[in-house]
Amino acid sequence: MIALALLGALTLGPGGVAKGDACLPATPQPGPGVADPFRAPAEEATRLNADAKVLYRRGKWEEARAQYRAAEAADPDFLAPRLNVACSFVRQERFDEAVAEVKGLLERAFIPWSREILEAADLGALKVHPQMAEVNRALAAGAAAWGAGLDESVIFVGRLRAPLRIPADGAGEFILNPHQEVFAFTPATGRFRQLTAEDGHVVAVAVSPDRRLIAYVTAEKLVRGPKADAVTLDGVALGEIALPTLRSIPLVRIPGAVRRIEISGARTFMFQIDGERLNGLYVLDDARRELTLLGRKVQLTRGAVVVSASGAAPATATVPGACPIVARDTKAAAGRRAIQLSLHGRPARTIGGEQGAGLAGLPLP
Repeated sequence: MIALALLGALTLGPGGVAKGDACLPATPQPGPGVADPFRAPAEEATRLNADAKVLYRRGKWEEARAQYRAAEAADPDFLAPRLNVACSFVRQERFDEAVAEVKGLLERAFIPWSREILEAADLGALKVHPQMAEVNRALAAGAAAWGAGLDESVIFVGRLRAPLRIPADGAGEFILNPHQEVFAFTPATGRFRQLTAEDGHVVAVAVSPDRRLIAYVTAEKLVRGPKADAVTLDGVALGEIALPTLRSIPLVRIPGAVRRIEISGARTFMFQIDGERLNGLYVLDDARRELTLLGRKVQLTRGAVVVSASGAAPATATVPGACPIVARDTKAAAGRRAIQLSLHGRPARTIGGEQGAGLAGLPLP
């Protein structure tokens, strides 16, 4: 089983914008993010959204919007209907109304909806109209708001829903989709922010000591050979995101099978790669969008995150400042991995949803 281990403590920078007695609030406070990104939408909301899609395909825009609005009312945290409403306005060339819906989406959950807005086929016509300038301004403002205060947050990998399971034994090449993304939890507000939108393929995250950069790993396949220890990842890619601007380096793929990646760094991440075609210490070249070799025999003296076949080691992180949170990987119900947050004098709180979460990542299914 490919898994993730955290070597050494995850260093979190100073921060905290709330008084100590306001940390880990019982109910989410105002601020960027959502209350619970891991909760499935209400059944009534998903049913209404599906009914609306039928009307949408028939071009019955008003009737479709009424159903989409009903879905929003049934579950205000289910945001897919709002994107569909925006698309319906574009189809009618009602661009100002479409922009209003887009801006509302970006304010509620900049990621993943910023990507959806840019990629949705039915919003394509908006891009050639003057109103797109307003969308671009909203995207810039949304990134700034979504990135604010991330140095005061616990950053982790969370599983959004049940993973695609891989057979426990036997040789073969298996599609890998653990339905995992990188998230941040802010103790001062009790809200979560999604930081990646990689179709659930994130398998690891590392955070720089100054809290201004994260690196993450994605993978598409698990390959198991005839021997028990012949387990590799394929379709592996590396990405970086600068905080708080959310400026990202597009994913850089690693050719061939990968046995192990060790990630370490301060202001720049270094990647020790043990792979079929790449071996050595590398950095991501932002300008060229490629990996640059630093040396083949250089070894990291202290790793941060390791992607390997060794299993998942529990990790601990600290968030000093006005909200001096201690975060630990722990076991929760049904043996799943969760993150326990502790603050002196307050009851501990567990985050991670029904499918689990880990400070560096999770054992892959």
